[in-house]
Amino acid sequence: MNGLSIPSWSGRRAGEALAKVKAEGRRRNTACCICKQSIDYSLSYPHKQSCSVQHVKSRKLYPQLTWEPSNWKPAHLDCNKAAGTGEDLSMGVTSEDW
Repeated sequence: MNGLSIPSWSGRRAGEALAKVKAEGRRRNTACCICKQSIDYSLSYPHKQSCSVQHVKSRKLYPQLTWEPSNWKPAHLDCNKAAGTGEDLSMGVTSEDW
């Protein structure tokens, strides 16, 4: 990438990004961008339903957007992990908000 290095998604900077996504999601009551179900923003990692940062345009294909806040959306941790594996996320989603 033109000799530029993109810092990995980890450490203090990733924690600050998650805090920003959680605060904005809580304020707007934003649902998971993957399954569209509500997120309990009081849950913390490693709870599988806790909020995580979903990169709308993947870090693999668009590494230059890794640290771009406009590329971040809230997602459940388990939805985010499943999306990274290529699993079909349309299976198992309930029709109601429990």
